[in-house]
Amino acid sequence: MFKITQQTQADSQVIEALMTEAFGPNRYDRSVWALRPGAPVVALCLVGYDDDQAVGSLRFWEVMLNDESILLLGPLAVQPHVRGKGFGRQLVQEGMRLARLGQWRIVLVSGEPDYYPKFGFVPAAGYDLDWPGFVEPERLQFCELVPGALASLPSSGLVVRGITPPA
Repeated sequence: MFKITQQTQADSQVIEALMTEAFGPNRYDRSVWALRPGAPVVALCLVGYDDDQAVGSLRFWEVMLNDESILLLGPLAVQPHVRGKGFGRQLVQEGMRLARLGQWRIVLVSGEPDYYPKFGFVPAAGYDLDWPGFVEPERLQFCELVPGALASLPSSGLVVRGITPPA
C-alpha cells in the first residue's frame, strides 16, 4: 500500500539516499540547484512509502520569476526498483494539490519533457527564461495554479533566481 506523508526531519537520511540514487552524487552541480540556496517549502515536501519503506520523495522550493514568487517543483525521486508503478505520479498529484492551496500562481519544473505535461505543465521555451546556467530549454515547463497566470506573463525578459535566506 502506497502512503504519502509530509516529510519530517526523521526522513532526512532516507531522502538524501533517494536523491543520491536517483540523481547521483554530482546532482548539486546541475544549474537547477543554484535556485535552491535555502530550505524547501516544508508544507510541500512529501515522502512516499510502499508499506513501511520510503520509496519516493518530492520537494518544492520558492523561487523568483522577475518580481513574483513562484514554486519550483523538484526534485522528484523514486527508488529504481519501484519505478513505473505510479508512485512518482501520486507524489506529483498530491504536491500539486497542496500547491494549489497556497498563494502561488505558477509552478516551474526542470524535468523530463514527456513526463510533466500529464500534470498540466506546458513548455516554457516561448517565455525566453533567463536561467542561472546551462539547461536544455525543452526541460523547462510551467503549470498554472491560477487560471490565466501564464497569459499575464511577458513573453520575454523573465529572470528566474533563487531566494537567498536571510543571514
